[in-house]
Formats: sequence, C-alpha cells, structure tokens
Amino acid sequence: MEKSANSDEVLKISVVMATYNGGRYLSEQLDSIVAQTYPMVEIIVQDDGSTDNTLEILEDYARRYPQIKVFANDSGRHGVNGNFFSAMRRANGDYIAIADQDDIWEKDKLQVQAEAIGDKMLATGFSVPFSSEGFPVKADLRRPNLHLIRNTYLSQVPGHTMLFDRKILDFIDESPQMPLYYDWQIACVASAAESVVFVDRKLVNFRRHASAATASLPVGHSLVSGKAFDYVWVSLVRHGALQREVCERFKIVLPFLERLPFETRSLSEAIRMSRLQTRRGLMAFLGRVVFFVRHSHHIFHAEERRVAVRYLRALFFVFSCGYYYRSHLKKS
Repeated sequence: MEKSANSDEVLKISVVMATYNGGRYLSEQLDSIVAQTYPMVEIIVQDDGSTDNTLEILEDYARRYPQIKVFANDSGRHGVNGNFFSAMRRANGDYIAIADQDDIWEKDKLQVQAEAIGDKMLATGFSVPFSSEGFPVKADLRRPNLHLIRNTYLSQVPGHTMLFDRKILDFIDESPQMPLYYDWQIACVASAAESVVFVDRKLVNFRRHASAATASLPVGHSLVSGKAFDYVWVSLVRHGALQREVCERFKIVLPFLERLPFETRSLSEAIRMSRLQTRRGLMAFLGRVVFFVRHSHHIFHAEERRVAVRYLRALFFVFSCGYYYRSHLKKS
C-alpha cells in the first residue's frame, strides 16, 4: 500500500454521494463541494429512487458543472450500503471522498485531507453537528480513539468525513447479507492496517434533522449524568440478552477481520478479542475481563486520562460493551 507522500502531488479524488429524498438540503451541500479549494476528478451522485425533487436538483447542477455525474438506480431501492457500494465502484479517482446529501463541507476540507494523508490509507477529522430547525445537537470535540478494537464495537470514523485510498474497496464485503455499514468496513480496513490519520480540525458541518437516516438524540459522557446511570443499569440488568447480541455481532466481525491480509498488532489483537466475544462460559468471561483491562486505552471513544477511572471502566466493559446494541432488544 506504499505510495508517495509528496505533498506537492495532486491527488486524483472522486467525490461520491448517495441520495434519497434529499432535495430539502441538497443544494447547500452541492454548493460546498463544487466550491472546494482542491481539484476533483469528478463528483459522482447516485440516487436510490427519490420521490421528491432530488433528481431535478441533481440534473440542474450537472448541466452547470460538468464534473458532476448523476446516476439513478432503476431496479428498486438498493439501500444505504448497496447504493454507496455501487456508486463508489463508479469512481475513477485513486482516492474517494464520501459526501452525505445534507451536510455542508468546509471549503478546504479536501485540501486539508489531501495534504495530511501522506502514505496512509484514510484521512478523517471532526464533523461538528448543527441544526437549522431546532433538532437538539451536541458537539463532542474529544479526539476520537481510532484503534481497530474500538471500531469493531462502534464505528469511530463517520463516512462523511472520509478521504480514502480506493484500494480499500478490495477488502470490503459488498454482499447483501453483510449487515454492517459500508463506512464501518472502510474504517476497519484502514485501522487494521494501522493506516489512519486524524486531522485535528472541523472538516464537515454535520446537519442533524428528524428525517435524517442516522437521526438520534445526543447523549452526554459525564460519569454522573442520568445517562450514565442508565448505562450502568441496563448493562447489568440486561447483560445476558445484550451479550447474546454482542456474540451475534462478532460472529460477523470475526470472519471479516480474519480475511484481512495485514500483519499488524492491531489486527491480531482485534481478532483475539473477537474470538473471545463469540465464546460463552466462565473462562471466556474471565478472558474478556483480562483483555479489556490490558487494552483499556483502546476500548473507549476517547482517552480516559484518570488511570483509576480507566481501569474501573475497563473492568465494567465486560458488561457495558453490549449497551451499544440495546436498541436491538426492542426490535426482537
């Protein structure tokens, strides 16, 4: 995967956007992309059966900006994964930048990432939420933990912040049976190769609104908040059911990781942990406890600088790692 890290080299970047009924905010995002200070090979937009004015807006922009290429799925909806996978395969650039349909990019987003990526496979940075219609938002500007172990539980790299080497596509699972999102897979490949760079500044204005596919209310991370008490209570009381959800998840994660060809400590340790999560019984439970304590730097969203607190949280993670999947219990 080695390549030139010459900052003077102009990278061939394809911007890829997947749309679905996004007409309300689409123009603002397209304006922020065509105004980028860094050149792009193309802007690929693929629509997944919109019933609003999305396609009309896209066709108007394509007439005005020849680098915009518009595609529409004509065989039924592909869903988020299918639409993005298909759109990314159309890209001609050596690098791909993912764009959501309703955000607003900082004008030098691509410039900053192109200068930072060097010989890494993926560059990311902060996306800061905002709302133009009163939807509650909360910005978390803690530097995220990008270790593979953390990413296996919950993706730390939002797709809309990604600039990545298109060679990553060689390692993703595009099958309809794969339930984990495209950006989770991309982030896992890059972090398994220990090939991620984080830009410590805002790249994307991340619009939050009730109709967004990923709409969710913000939560705090204070240890004395009501949310923290819910976190402890649900993790303990529903541990059995939640651990079954964790086990089912890692039955999907484990073979995905085992297929990756990288010889890194991050990957070998993530595989070891995944195997522990697919096993039941006392010895597997104790093995997870030991593993989480040893990897206390790698399992949380951001670094916990208070050593005693970090180890206590790591000990409790054997219960709380299932909390991320609590919504699955309501669906079952």
